Amino acid sequence: MESIAILGIGNPYVSDDGVGVYVVRELKEKINDQRVVCTELTVSGLDALEHLTGFDGAIIIDAAKTGIAPVGHLWTISQVQASSLSHSLSLHTLGLQASIRLGSMMGLPIPLDMTIFAVEVSDTETFHEGCTPEVELAIPNLTSIIIRFLKSKLPDLRCSQQTHEEQQVDGSQRPYIA
Repeated sequence: MESIAILGIGNPYVSDDGVGVYVVRELKEKINDQRVVCTELTVSGLDALEHLTGFDGAIIIDAAKTGIAPVGHLWTISQVQASSLSHSLSLHTLGLQASIRLGSMMGLPIPLDMTIFAVEVSDTETFHEGCTPEVELAIPNLTSIIIRFLKSKLPDLRCSQQTHEEQQVDGSQRPYIA
């Protein structure tokens, strides 16, 4: 795998809906590798296609409001699993799934290797910058999980800062502030 697009989808001004954007901001601070392109998107669906085409792999980060898991729960869904869902995790994901199928049918170079990371959220309606406390706590954990996932794809991934777990090990962790 040579290049990976990471899309953080959501609205940072609508409480938990912005979790994808906040995770991408954390990843931008930690990853220093030209093969990984982190993008904040407040739109999805067809508008997201331009940010996926031409990459070997993709990671999509979004909010999930399923009601079947506690707030802050982390979901990982492969592209194969996502295409078989009868319902979507959020409106963003539904539009993105259909757009990916359409882009593939049109012959666009859509990544074959795609993974969705989502955080179970509670508030996607309140106009508020920042997430609820449970979702806020999930952000550094998801950031670390994604970096580990990236290192499995790109073993020589260059990171400029320690991950959340590495900070805990050496005792020099900094508080997370969105």
